Amino acid sequence: MKKSYHCRVAGLASVLCLMAGCRAHPISLAITLAGDVVDREDVQAREPLLLGRPSSAADDMFGARHDTLYDRENGGKWLVYCEPGESLAESFYVVQVSPEDEILNLLKAKRNIDGLEDLYKLDEWEPLIVGANRAECESAIQFGESLYHLYSEATGYDTYFYDARNVLHTRGERYCILCFDPDGRCWEARLLGVTAD
Repeated sequence: MKKSYHCRVAGLASVLCLMAGCRAHPISLAITLAGDVVDREDVQAREPLLLGRPSSAADDMFGARHDTLYDRENGGKWLVYCEPGESLAESFYVVQVSPEDEILNLLKAKRNIDGLEDLYKLDEWEPLIVGANRAECESAIQFGESLYHLYSEATGYDTYFYDARNVLHTRGERYCILCFDPDGRCWEARLLGVTAD
């Protein structure tokens, strides 16, 4: 009886992973890897047209910004653009700009890149961090020190970027973004994966 139950649970988990795009599934992983190759080629084709140029070149290429993130510690900014045809604001181009308004880097990123696995992790963290201050959040999730402290023009809130690879045990660049209101209380966590840079 127990064995049958565990088999059913394992089977259900496999189906859910496949439906949600869990990258651990061989078919989904193959599709993801192919998509990563396309993204890398896209970024490599666009970089020569952007690097070293002013931020207006990115606006000309990608159109309206989804957000502008100002670097609180190092100056400069990160320009965020939704991928064309992306209605849910899940896939983005991100352009790093120096304090002198020179484009330094271009990358593509995707929210909840591991699908259901990421959503489960966010649900697990939510009761630990929502309403908590930054020190409490860092203690609860144990990411270590933040990599970036950015101010979001779109929300007016401070955001902190953390390296999430050690916690999520996944390949590639993975970040957890914690968003804090003006009172310093966390209101949302986001998971972001870099598909090309």
